[in-house]
Amino acid sequence: GINAEYGRRDVTELGEYTQWQGYRRLPYWGSPEANTINGTEGLFFQPFLSKGQEVTTFVDDLFRANPMEWIGEEVVKTIPTYKYKIPTYVMRNATNNPLNHGFYAYGPDGLMNLTSCVMAPVFASKPSFMDAEPWLLEEVEGLPPVNTTTMDTNIWVNPLTGVLVSAKKQLQVNLMLTQNIIFPGFSGLRESGPRFVPVGQIIETGGLDDALVAQFHDKVFRPQTILTVSVWVVFALFNVCWIALLAQALILAGAHRAEDREPIIPAEEREEENGEEKVYEVPIDVSAEATENVYQSL
Repeated sequence: GINAEYGRRDVTELGEYTQWQGYRRLPYWGSPEANTINGTEGLFFQPFLSKGQEVTTFVDDLFRANPMEWIGEEVVKTIPTYKYKIPTYVMRNATNNPLNHGFYAYGPDGLMNLTSCVMAPVFASKPSFMDAEPWLLEEVEGLPPVNTTTMDTNIWVNPLTGVLVSAKKQLQVNLMLTQNIIFPGFSGLRESGPRFVPVGQIIETGGLDDALVAQFHDKVFRPQTILTVSVWVVFALFNVCWIALLAQALILAGAHRAEDREPIIPAEEREEENGEEKVYEVPIDVSAEATENVYQSL
């Protein structure tokens, strides 16, 4: 059976496997880290994913957890997504990536050794030995040239909810052949080592159908849009109220300054402060009529 976390204690553990096929730890690999069961089924991941963050899936066909590398943003079926792929370092042998010692990666780069899982010399790779050593493809006739755009395993995940929107898994199954006494005359085998012969491919696709996309928009995007609009409306009202209060405060401040300003006292009524005598200035009429009156009075 399969058990998974529901994210009640920690939302980052949502969907993480805790048990697979009755195992709490895998029995196939050569290190505790390699035998650890983690990752999700791949249908959903933790919400609120960030750019550059890896996600982990548990791949049944590979009998192991497999990290997926963030490679960019894409809109898929009108839904914004993050796109992921199997990182190159996962395909490195133990010499180039010591972490793969536990997965018995002692062959060339680009192969995943499944011998301990299926009890046969079976190795998985990407189609046409993509991300593998060049001689693996050169020794096989009939395989199409590598196309990094169409041949890789990819998943597209909505970062807000962690829901898988689309997925395409592409793996090549290879059989390791060596010269031995049973087939001494087997032509084409390398004298210096084994030959890896493709015997099949695993291609699986999936994702949200049109009905689920419509439901996703209705349940996720519509409330999100309403919330966004509501926030902007509240923000705009707050700004309007703040501007109105500021204007009112400025008007009141101006009125108070006008009231507090000292009145202009005519010069003839000015009085010195601190008990000093009053000084009055009498206006003098220097008009011609006033001057004539003064002469007549003399």
